[in-house]
Amino acid sequence: MAKPNSKATLIDFCFRSLGAPVIEINVDDDQVDDRIDEALQFYQNYHMDGVERVFLKHKVTNSELTTAAASNGTFVENEIITGGTSGAKATIKSVTSTTKLRYNSLIDSNIPFQVGDVITGGTSGATGTIAANGIVKGDIENRFIPINSLVQNVVRVIPIRDSVSTSDMFDIRYQIHLNDLYSLGFMGSLAEYVMSMQYLDMLDNVVDSDEKQINFDLHKNQLDIFMHWSQEVEVDDFLVVECYRIIDPDTYTDVYDDYFLKRYATALIKRQWGTNLLKFEGMQMPGGVTFNGRQLFDDANEEITRLEEEARLNWEQPVDFYTG
Repeated sequence: MAKPNSKATLIDFCFRSLGAPVIEINVDDDQVDDRIDEALQFYQNYHMDGVERVFLKHKVTNSELTTAAASNGTFVENEIITGGTSGAKATIKSVTSTTKLRYNSLIDSNIPFQVGDVITGGTSGATGTIAANGIVKGDIENRFIPINSLVQNVVRVIPIRDSVSTSDMFDIRYQIHLNDLYSLGFMGSLAEYVMSMQYLDMLDNVVDSDEKQINFDLHKNQLDIFMHWSQEVEVDDFLVVECYRIIDPDTYTDVYDDYFLKRYATALIKRQWGTNLLKFEGMQMPGGVTFNGRQLFDDANEEITRLEEEARLNWEQPVDFYTG
């Protein structure tokens, strides 16, 4: 038996499972493609083997303005520029060329720069006109980072500052390790040590937590991070995101040979076949053969329901919950 390693070979497998080439499968090619895509979507959403846990890094960027021509004069770093029409203001972070300059964020986020704005440097007096497509917003101004479309769910942003790993000798964790760790293996209590660490972690979360509040929307492909961007991160800093990402079947072709996916895709195509034949239900062909699309449709529906229940009960990742 050939192992499916692409969409085409998976379709061939499903057709053979339904009786082809002995029996003609009355399903259009576009309908088959739709059912395979539907099967993959369900598999990637609800089957633990369809995704992988990964840590993705992202380099923080700032915003960039491009002028239509070389600026009249020379802008300087750390001066405030003002848009003549919009009234927008920002502090220059760097000047990369005679037509490009960068800033982290607007002084007033409600007043953005506009195309055609004549920007003026508050210190240098230099001027320039913002070109068409000359405004590129960075992460600090947007307050979110782009996320790859393969990412299904974001768990957390790794804390930028980790107080647990400090080596400060006056830190309470350092003192516990210094005084108690030696005796722990001889007469100390491991339970007391673990409880002390858990209590200190709770205090750190309440008093000095660096855990970021986030909002991830699958269809926007962006991760909103609620923090004071201009104070907590710098340009070219890295943010690390813990997330679950789809295992791309075109890269890892063994996905097409997954036992559940083959059965589920076959059932979806079978239901489509039954749907197509419902129009001819009861029609009698030469020789006395009668179409029975309803039975085919009902059998496929029953099989799909059973497979989806099996996936949700046996193969879905555990659903996170809150306790309190």
